[in-house]
Amino acid sequence: MEFPVGNITNEDFLAMIGNASGIGQSGLFGGNDSYINGTLSPLSTTPTAPLPGTYPSGYTIAHIVFASIVVTILMVIIVVGNMLVIIAIATEKSLKNIQNWFIASLAVADFFLGLVIMPFSLANELMGYWIFGAWWCDIHSAMDVLLCTASIMNLCLISLDRYWSITKAVEYLKTRTPTRAVIMITAVWIMSGLICIPPLLGWKAKRAEGPLPQCQVSSMILKI
Repeated sequence: MEFPVGNITNEDFLAMIGNASGIGQSGLFGGNDSYINGTLSPLSTTPTAPLPGTYPSGYTIAHIVFASIVVTILMVIIVVGNMLVIIAIATEKSLKNIQNWFIASLAVADFFLGLVIMPFSLANELMGYWIFGAWWCDIHSAMDVLLCTASIMNLCLISLDRYWSITKAVEYLKTRTPTRAVIMITAVWIMSGLICIPPLLGWKAKRAEGPLPQCQVSSMILKI
Protein backbone atom coordinates (compact mmCIF):
# COMPACT_ATOMS: atom_id res chain seq x y z
CA MET A 1 0.00 0.00 0.00
CA GLU A 2 1.44 3.34 -1.00
CA PHE A 3 1.11 6.43 1.12
CA PRO A 4 1.87 9.27 -1.31
CA VAL A 5 2.83 12.66 -0.02
CA GLY A 6 2.70 15.12 -2.85
CA ASN A 7 4.65 13.33 -5.59
CA ILE A 8 6.66 11.18 -3.17
CA THR A 9 5.87 7.45 -2.85
CA ASN A 10 6.73 5.02 -0.07
CA GLU A 11 10.15 4.29 -1.54
CA ASP A 12 11.07 7.96 -1.74
CA PHE A 13 9.73 8.61 1.76
CA LEU A 14 11.70 5.72 3.28
CA ALA A 15 14.80 6.96 1.51
CA MET A 16 14.21 10.39 3.05
CA ILE A 17 13.95 8.93 6.55
CA GLY A 18 16.89 6.59 6.09
CA ASN A 19 19.09 9.44 4.92
CA ALA A 20 17.80 12.10 7.31
CA SER A 21 21.32 13.14 8.20
CA GLY A 22 22.09 13.99 4.58
CA ILE A 23 18.82 15.28 3.16
CA GLY A 24 20.17 18.69 2.28
CA GLN A 25 23.29 17.31 0.65
CA SER A 26 21.44 14.84 -1.56
CA GLY A 27 19.06 17.51 -2.79
CA LEU A 28 16.05 15.23 -2.23
CA PHE A 29 13.69 18.15 -1.89
CA GLY A 30 14.73 19.46 -5.30
CA GLY A 31 16.11 22.63 -6.83
CA ASN A 32 15.19 25.67 -4.75
CA ASP A 33 14.33 24.02 -1.43
CA SER A 34 16.83 23.57 1.36
CA TYR A 35 16.58 21.77 4.66
CA ILE A 36 17.82 24.00 7.47
CA ASN A 37 17.52 22.98 11.11
CA GLY A 38 14.45 20.83 10.49
CA THR A 39 12.55 23.26 8.24
CA LEU A 40 12.21 23.81 4.52
CA SER A 41 13.40 27.11 3.13
CA PRO A 42 11.83 27.64 -0.34
CA LEU A 43 13.65 30.94 -0.83
CA SER A 44 17.08 29.41 -0.68
CA THR A 45 18.80 28.72 -4.00
CA THR A 46 21.51 26.39 -2.72
CA PRO A 47 20.74 23.14 -0.87
CA THR A 48 22.06 23.35 2.68
CA ALA A 49 22.76 20.38 4.93
CA PRO A 50 20.89 20.15 8.24
CA LEU A 51 22.73 21.00 11.39
CA PRO A 52 24.54 17.97 12.85
CA GLY A 53 22.35 15.83 15.10
CA THR A 54 19.04 17.49 14.18
CA TYR A 55 15.87 15.89 12.84
CA PRO A 56 12.93 17.22 10.77
CA SER A 57 11.34 18.51 14.00
CA GLY A 58 14.43 20.64 14.70
CA TYR A 59 15.20 18.84 17.97
CA THR A 60 18.61 17.38 18.69
CA ILE A 61 19.13 13.83 19.95
CA ALA A 62 19.68 15.16 23.47
CA HIS A 63 16.38 17.08 23.37
CA ILE A 64 14.54 14.03 22.06
CA VAL A 65 15.95 11.71 24.72
CA PHE A 66 15.26 14.17 27.55
CA ALA A 67 11.70 14.95 26.39
CA SER A 68 10.95 11.27 25.84
CA ILE A 69 12.00 10.36 29.38
CA VAL A 70 10.12 13.22 31.04
CA VAL A 71 6.89 12.80 29.06
CA THR A 72 6.98 9.01 29.40
CA ILE A 73 7.16 9.39 33.17
CA LEU A 74 4.20 11.78 33.05
CA MET A 75 2.23 9.35 30.88
CA VAL A 76 2.88 6.49 33.31
CA ILE A 77 1.75 8.65 36.23
CA ILE A 78 -1.41 9.72 34.36
CA VAL A 79 -2.32 6.18 33.28
CA VAL A 80 -1.56 4.46 36.59
CA GLY A 81 -3.04 7.24 38.73
CA ASN A 82 -6.34 7.37 36.87
CA MET A 83 -6.51 3.58 36.68
CA LEU A 84 -6.18 3.39 40.47
CA VAL A 85 -8.95 5.98 40.87
CA ILE A 86 -11.28 3.97 38.62
CA ILE A 87 -10.49 0.70 40.42
CA ALA A 88 -10.96 2.28 43.86
CA ILE A 89 -14.36 3.74 43.00
CA ALA A 90 -15.48 0.50 41.33
CA THR A 91 -14.41 -1.81 44.17
CA GLU A 92 -14.68 0.14 47.42
CA LYS A 93 -18.22 0.29 48.79
CA SER A 94 -17.53 3.49 50.71
CA LEU A 95 -16.57 5.22 47.45
CA LYS A 96 -19.54 4.02 45.41
CA ASN A 97 -21.55 7.21 45.74
CA ILE A 98 -23.04 9.39 43.03
CA GLN A 99 -20.58 12.22 43.56
CA ASN A 100 -17.66 9.90 42.81
CA TRP A 101 -19.30 8.69 39.62
CA PHE A 102 -18.51 12.05 38.08
CA ILE A 103 -14.90 11.71 39.22
CA ALA A 104 -14.72 8.22 37.70
CA SER A 105 -15.99 9.59 34.38
CA LEU A 106 -13.24 12.23 34.44
CA ALA A 107 -10.66 9.56 35.31
CA VAL A 108 -11.74 7.46 32.31
CA ALA A 109 -11.22 10.40 29.94
CA ASP A 110 -7.79 11.22 31.39
CA PHE A 111 -6.79 7.54 31.45
CA PHE A 112 -7.32 7.14 27.71
CA LEU A 113 -5.67 10.49 27.02
CA GLY A 114 -2.49 9.25 28.66
CA LEU A 115 -2.73 5.77 27.15
CA VAL A 116 -3.85 6.42 23.56
CA ILE A 117 -3.30 10.08 22.68
CA MET A 118 -0.09 11.20 24.36
CA PRO A 119 2.32 8.53 23.00
CA PHE A 120 1.47 9.28 19.36
CA SER A 121 1.41 13.03 19.96
CA LEU A 122 4.85 12.80 21.55
CA ALA A 123 6.22 10.83 18.60
CA ASN A 124 4.72 13.30 16.13
CA GLU A 125 6.19 16.28 17.97
CA LEU A 126 9.69 14.84 18.37
CA MET A 127 9.95 13.38 14.87
CA GLY A 128 8.46 16.38 13.10
CA TYR A 129 6.19 14.28 10.87
CA TRP A 130 3.40 11.69 11.16
CA ILE A 131 4.53 8.14 10.42
CA PHE A 132 1.41 6.22 11.50
CA GLY A 133 -0.68 6.61 8.35
CA ALA A 134 -3.61 8.76 7.25
CA TRP A 135 -6.28 6.45 8.69
CA TRP A 136 -4.84 6.51 12.20
CA CYS A 137 -4.31 10.26 11.89
CA ASP A 138 -8.06 10.76 11.48
CA ILE A 139 -8.89 8.39 14.35
CA HIS A 140 -6.22 9.88 16.61
CA SER A 141 -7.37 13.45 15.95
CA ALA A 142 -11.01 12.53 16.61
CA MET A 143 -10.16 10.72 19.84
CA ASP A 144 -7.97 13.63 20.92
CA VAL A 145 -10.87 16.05 20.53
CA LEU A 146 -13.33 13.58 22.11
CA LEU A 147 -11.26 12.88 25.21
CA CYS A 148 -10.08 16.46 25.77
CA THR A 149 -13.64 17.76 25.42
CA ALA A 150 -15.00 15.02 27.70
CA SER A 151 -12.33 15.80 30.30
CA ILE A 152 -13.22 19.51 30.30
CA MET A 153 -16.95 18.85 30.38
CA ASN A 154 -16.58 16.33 33.21
CA LEU A 155 -14.73 19.00 35.21
CA CYS A 156 -17.63 21.38 34.54
CA LEU A 157 -20.09 18.68 35.63
CA ILE A 158 -18.18 18.10 38.87
CA SER A 159 -18.13 21.87 39.52
CA LEU A 160 -21.87 22.14 38.91
CA ASP A 161 -22.53 19.17 41.17
CA ARG A 162 -20.51 20.77 44.00
CA TYR A 163 -22.17 24.16 43.42
CA TRP A 164 -25.71 22.75 43.50
CA SER A 165 -24.84 20.61 46.54
CA ILE A 166 -23.91 23.77 48.43
CA THR A 167 -26.48 26.30 47.19
CA LYS A 168 -29.42 23.87 46.97
CA ALA A 169 -28.31 21.22 49.41
CA VAL A 170 -31.64 19.65 50.40
CA GLU A 171 -33.48 20.08 47.09
CA TYR A 172 -30.60 18.97 44.85
CA LEU A 173 -29.57 15.98 46.93
CA LYS A 174 -33.15 14.69 46.77
CA THR A 175 -33.22 14.92 42.97
CA ARG A 176 -29.66 13.65 42.40
CA THR A 177 -30.65 10.05 41.82
CA PRO A 178 -28.44 7.38 40.23
CA THR A 179 -30.54 7.52 37.06
CA ARG A 180 -30.17 11.29 36.78
CA ALA A 181 -26.41 11.04 37.38
CA VAL A 182 -26.06 8.44 34.62
CA ILE A 183 -28.04 10.67 32.25
CA MET A 184 -25.77 13.64 33.04
CA ILE A 185 -22.59 11.62 32.48
CA THR A 186 -23.97 10.12 29.27
CA ALA A 187 -24.91 13.59 28.01
CA VAL A 188 -21.32 14.77 28.57
CA TRP A 189 -19.89 11.95 26.44
CA ILE A 190 -22.54 12.30 23.74
CA MET A 191 -21.90 16.04 23.37
CA SER A 192 -18.15 15.39 23.26
CA GLY A 193 -18.68 12.76 20.59
CA LEU A 194 -20.82 15.06 18.45
CA ILE A 195 -17.89 17.47 18.22
CA CYS A 196 -15.38 14.87 16.98
CA ILE A 197 -17.62 12.87 14.61
CA PRO A 198 -17.99 15.38 11.68
CA PRO A 199 -14.30 15.21 10.59
CA LEU A 200 -14.56 11.41 10.44
CA LEU A 201 -17.48 11.81 8.03
CA GLY A 202 -15.51 14.10 5.72
CA TRP A 203 -16.27 17.55 7.15
CA LYS A 204 -12.71 18.76 7.57
CA ALA A 205 -10.11 20.96 5.99
CA LYS A 206 -7.92 19.35 3.32
CA ARG A 207 -4.66 18.11 4.79
CA ALA A 208 -1.74 20.22 3.65
CA GLU A 209 0.70 18.48 1.33
CA GLY A 210 4.42 18.61 1.88
CA PRO A 211 7.63 16.58 1.73
CA LEU A 212 6.73 14.89 5.03
CA PRO A 213 3.26 13.71 6.17
CA GLN A 214 1.66 15.86 8.86
CA CYS A 215 -1.25 15.18 11.19
CA GLN A 216 -3.03 18.15 12.73
CA VAL A 217 -6.49 18.66 14.18
CA SER A 218 -8.73 20.15 11.49
CA SER A 219 -9.24 23.89 11.86
CA MET A 220 -12.97 23.25 11.32
CA ILE A 221 -13.05 21.42 14.65
CA LEU A 222 -11.37 24.32 16.40
CA LYS A 223 -13.98 26.73 15.04
CA ILE A 224 -16.91 24.76 16.45
